[in-house]
Amino acid sequence: MLSNKETAREIEKTLSQCGAALDQSIHLVMDACPEEEFKAYRRIIGQIMGSMYLDVRQPIHRRFPDLEPEGLKQ
Repeated sequence: MLSNKETAREIEKTLSQCGAALDQSIHLVMDACPEEEFKAYRRIIGQIMGSMYLDVRQPIHRRFPDLEPEGLKQ
């Protein structure tokens, strides 16, 4: 996907921060919205986070294994 390691490093960092913000947003919705809205929101955010990982982060990690965070290593 990305051939420039420094660019890949920045993208990995940015998407990690995005994932953390999206995760935090789930907690906000859980505390403020009815259960059905929360479940729908959580499902959509899960799809977004899954796509970020499978379509962008995982290809970066395959090309540059040293950029993969310890918590994501299999």
